[in-house]
Amino acid sequence: MKTTHSKRHWLTLPLLAILIAACTLVTGCEDDDDDDYDHVPPAGLGSMLIDNRLSTDLHVYLDGSVQIDAREDAETAYDLDPGTYRVVLDEEDGDGNFADDIDILEGRVTILVVRPASGTELSVDVSFD
Repeated sequence: MKTTHSKRHWLTLPLLAILIAACTLVTGCEDDDDDDYDHVPPAGLGSMLIDNRLSTDLHVYLDGSVQIDAREDAETAYDLDPGTYRVVLDEEDGDGNFADDIDILEGRVTILVVRPASGTELSVDVSFD
């Protein structure tokens, strides 16, 4: 009896590993930071969403104009006309910064995930939702 139980246990582990791998490959599910962003842009506009994963606020500038700060460890959405914008992020209580052009598409959300990095550069991943 004990041998049968042991065999069943050893069969379960590989099956579980196959199911996890299939989930990742087929459906794209992830283990870490599988965030679902609920923000929907208003009609005719697109949005930029900053997912600030820092322990400090970010000063946000679009085409040189000051915007509402992206609060620490929070998501902040900015509804914008479609187009290309120069985005500058400046860490409030540190030396981290980021500057780049981003595209805002009508009906879509451009997501900037901001994480700490070494030196004065912030780690920013950009994706669309």
